[in-house]
Amino acid sequence: MSASVDDVDVINTVDEKVQELMQALSPTSNSKSQISLYFTETKARKAWFSKSEEEVCWEEWAIYVQSKVGAQSEKERTERHSSAVDQCKKAIFKAIQEIDKNKDHIPLIATSQANPFPYHITVAPASGLWSSMIKRAILPGIS
Repeated sequence: MSASVDDVDVINTVDEKVQELMQALSPTSNSKSQISLYFTETKARKAWFSKSEEEVCWEEWAIYVQSKVGAQSEKERTERHSSAVDQCKKAIFKAIQEIDKNKDHIPLIATSQANPFPYHITVAPASGLWSSMIKRAILPGIS
């Protein structure tokens, strides 16, 4: 785990989403999924007679995950699961560190909110990756 990400809310969100990712992967067959990290800014949006706000994404990190299942004992499965969880967390924290280190591309802060740049972490369902769905449609028999 990374010591430079010290925000408890961020760490808890990452833990929650990585567990969601692990649940999306099949424990009995090879599967693929994706976890994405989005950073957004809130911008005012003007309409004819009203004002509203919208979140605009200014950076996205996608981490593709593939699980391969082979003949293994319960101990090996547990070790692999633990290793996969650690690797996913490290990848997400690495993305956060890179963004924190290279700040020249971050939009100007235009709000007084405590968190001027909201973040979102999403997990694609294992069967919901567009690339795998398209491959299955084009090439029957591909899973």
